[in-house]
Amino acid sequence: MTYQFSHDDLVWKALSDRKRRLIIEALATGPKQTSELVDLFRDIGRTGVLRHIEILTEGDIIHVRREGRTRWNHLNPEPIRSVCKGWVAQHIGGLKSSAAKLKQIAEQGPET
Repeated sequence: MTYQFSHDDLVWKALSDRKRRLIIEALATGPKQTSELVDLFRDIGRTGVLRHIEILTEGDIIHVRREGRTRWNHLNPEPIRSVCKGWVAQHIGGLKSSAAKLKQIAEQGPET
């Protein structure tokens, strides 16, 4: 049996790696050529950067546009917004409940 990853799974996978998050931050200032990203991550080289770009592309976080031999990488922040918004909405109820309990305890003051 093979597991089929959902789009959200692919986005979370893309966000799980620090180098990929750094690539996202670099692209937040505007599109970058792949060679510019490689220059930022010399420790993993071109092959490593291309693998990270591939994973970010699978999650639809990066769109790659080719101009001849040049690859332009563009950030698409919408998948990040979507999964984070959904995750926060799913967990905010528990946070509100915990905050209310903490407020109640704080207002009761010290036990005598």
